[in-house]
Amino acid sequence: QQQQRQLGRGRAVAGRQEETRGMASLRSSGLTAGRRVPSASGVLPRPQSLSRGQVQRGQQQQQQRQPTCFAGAGGERESEGGRGVGRRELGLGLAVAAAAAVSLGSGVGAALAAARFDSKQLDELNKLFGEAIELSKLGGEESFAPADEAWTKIIEFSPETSAAWSNRGTFRLQRGKWADAMADMEQAIALEGGLESADGYLVNNYANALGANGKWDQALDIYKKSAAIGAANGESDLEEIADANYTLGLLQIGEEERALESVRGLLRKDPNFLDMRAAETAILWAMGRQADAEEAWDRLQQSDEAGLYPKQFAIIRVQGRWPPRATAALSAFITLSKKGNTVDYDGQVKTFEFK
Repeated sequence: QQQQRQLGRGRAVAGRQEETRGMASLRSSGLTAGRRVPSASGVLPRPQSLSRGQVQRGQQQQQQRQPTCFAGAGGERESEGGRGVGRRELGLGLAVAAAAAVSLGSGVGAALAAARFDSKQLDELNKLFGEAIELSKLGGEESFAPADEAWTKIIEFSPETSAAWSNRGTFRLQRGKWADAMADMEQAIALEGGLESADGYLVNNYANALGANGKWDQALDIYKKSAAIGAANGESDLEEIADANYTLGLLQIGEEERALESVRGLLRKDPNFLDMRAAETAILWAMGRQADAEEAWDRLQQSDEAGLYPKQFAIIRVQGRWPPRATAALSAFITLSKKGNTVDYDGQVKTFEFK
């Protein structure tokens, strides 16, 4: 509980899951797996652990605020300890979908399911969800096909169930299947009536997928829609997760001034949001404001009572959850360099240069 509070009172989806992840979680938000790639964050891949996560957004499974991004498929806000979902797990977004139970949930979604299926079919659907979730927790490239087939089986059983599409999309986001993940998210959103009525965490993960596919302008707009949904519904964690992913997205496209304004707005609301303390450091370093970056890092260390962000482990904590350029900026700060290396969305190591 103390660690979660230090990470920012919660966590963010993409979810991802246990953290191996890094941004992204995109490759980090989520289940844990072998070689990591930047996540899309969030949250989600977040090792985040799509999503800073487990994969059942489930019909509205419980979300935990993860440290962020991208992941993130993620985004997870980081599963205390990191999330990790297959290669990097969603970073995007702080990606971030943590499944709490194998269930179709309650409320309208459950009522519609109950109206569409008899009790035997509902039992079968819950069983299929449970099997898919367990398979999705396994790491390694060889585990992808069985888990993906399990989610596909649910879609074939109930093609009008949005959670089936969103869960497969979150899983694919965590495993770096960017284009397929985006298509699944779009189908899930369509089944929920469009962006204005879709679940806010689904909208956040969709933005993670857009970013991972290089559609950053659109992703930034969608993050703001997700944050607005959170604000309108009184879901402060969702609002904060989406805004954090928005901030990291701005750094990814080189909009440091706007990113700095955004991150400082988040820190005014929550001074203990450690992931954004680290992001402030990365942003200032990318701007060439070395002294200010050092001061920001000192503030992070003063707030980090649990010791979650020491310099020797900071990159491991954000890799796969944050977008590549944001990760590289923090790496450059730690190595006192104007250049930072990280794994890009194509799985190749890329060098980013800063002021």
